Amino acid sequence: MTTQAPRSWRAGALRRVGSATAAIAIGALVLSGCSPSSSSEGGSDAAKDTVNLVTPAQPESLDPQISTDSIMGEITGPVFETLVTADADLKVQPMLAESFEQSADALEYTFTLREGVKFQDGSDLDADDVVDSMNRWTRVSVAAQEAFAGSEWTKVDDRTVKLNVTNPSFLHLLYLSQVSTAYPAILPSEVIAKVGDQPIEALEDLVGTGPFKLAEWDADQKIVIEKWDDYVPVDAPSSGRAGAKDATLSEVVFNFVPDASTRTLGLQSGQYDATTELPFDSLDQFKDDENLQLDTYMVGPINLVYSDAETSPFSKVENRQAINTGLDRDPIMLAAVGSKDLYDLVHHNMTLGQKSIWDTEVGKADFNQADPAKAKEMLAAGGYTGQPVIVLANKDYSEAYNSAVVVVEQLKGMGVDATLDAYEWGAFSEKYRERRDEWDLVVFPFGTELDPTQTIGFLPTRAGYFDGPELQKLLADFRSAPTQADASALFSDMQQWIEDTRPMSRIGDAHNVYAANKDLDLAWFDGHFVWWNAKWKN
Repeated sequence: MTTQAPRSWRAGALRRVGSATAAIAIGALVLSGCSPSSSSEGGSDAAKDTVNLVTPAQPESLDPQISTDSIMGEITGPVFETLVTADADLKVQPMLAESFEQSADALEYTFTLREGVKFQDGSDLDADDVVDSMNRWTRVSVAAQEAFAGSEWTKVDDRTVKLNVTNPSFLHLLYLSQVSTAYPAILPSEVIAKVGDQPIEALEDLVGTGPFKLAEWDADQKIVIEKWDDYVPVDAPSSGRAGAKDATLSEVVFNFVPDASTRTLGLQSGQYDATTELPFDSLDQFKDDENLQLDTYMVGPINLVYSDAETSPFSKVENRQAINTGLDRDPIMLAAVGSKDLYDLVHHNMTLGQKSIWDTEVGKADFNQADPAKAKEMLAAGGYTGQPVIVLANKDYSEAYNSAVVVVEQLKGMGVDATLDAYEWGAFSEKYRERRDEWDLVVFPFGTELDPTQTIGFLPTRAGYFDGPELQKLLADFRSAPTQADASALFSDMQQWIEDTRPMSRIGDAHNVYAANKDLDLAWFDGHFVWWNAKWKN
């Protein structure tokens, strides 16, 4: 099983992480001129038991089973737990389950629950909570809806639940063990009964079993998670997301600051203790800062996605193929991340770090042709006559915005009357998902996905989904693959679908730089800080 992390730099200063699952430690970079941070007051020598993290944008929702915002996973990962999870080697291990087993035909899974586990509202975890939570997850999670279609969770007794599936698939344990977005969090039955399949909105309903609990959400300002003193840990060594979780910090504050310069100044002054992404245009300011430790990680793809609205010229595959032919990826990615050392060009839908299981030659020969003259000819043949084209972008993530600026200029070089339309994350996300007739192309920074079915072209609720019998057979064959090897063998067929229908054009894989105060003992795993077991060194 392989899971990947969802966001890039200077040659010689940091080493790029080839795998998306973890960053290679390089130690602290020595800097000058800043006072270290130590607490929620920033720079105080009081008890060091709080961490202030700064990030560009808040999630639209904190519902762990529904939200697909990566920052949601960062915030709620210490709050909610799953039946099984991934250890440091990305192997499936029990979490809320004490043990689990799979039938010989791979159509039935049995999970025995740990004793003594409580929710943060004081109620006991039992099989009813698990069954209600998991049946809801299979209905509302964008990943589970397809991979677990026709499945059923049932109660055997108070400590035992069964999962029956319609087809054997390598995806089942893979999805059950992931904790990033729209993940299989276990919640109390009472919460499930109250909210049904609608997103959970009330903070008091966001109740998990993890070592931290949600304490405060000040809209557009901050979210606070605080230590939960009654947490019942697993009696096993800590490893990745598995094993013991010791909440040493009293609270973690997630501060939402869209302005990059404000985030930069806050880190340098000690107002903030950590960030998952340094602004690309500010990296030089941190080169010699002795109070920070920095490292890199692979965020995921930056894609150009085409609107499937009938009113858009890109509802025609000929025009989508034309733009794909004209794009010059290197200048776009250089604008996005500032250095050749902080991006990869990959011709298929998955990432370079996933090459051992997702790789194909399909599409490689024609990738990155960078031929605007040919693109202009293809657009004319596709019936494009110069009508205005809107390129949607978001302002909060600089790599995506900077990419979009260059994409617009390249489109103009292909004879396209292109205009950039940029919004803050919430408005951008709504427009991208729900109002596809108001834009023609969108530059979107995606997280790294577990498997190809979660990428553009295969998601029925996203732009670029061109349905039909051929696609449905392809998806059915893939999801019924019993092993990872069987699924990997089908990847070329899936990539051929992308090449033929062209729902998106892969621009490049962006790497990002995260930073933390050098006095923080803070691990990084699978694209996130690990807040349990974290502590201040002094």
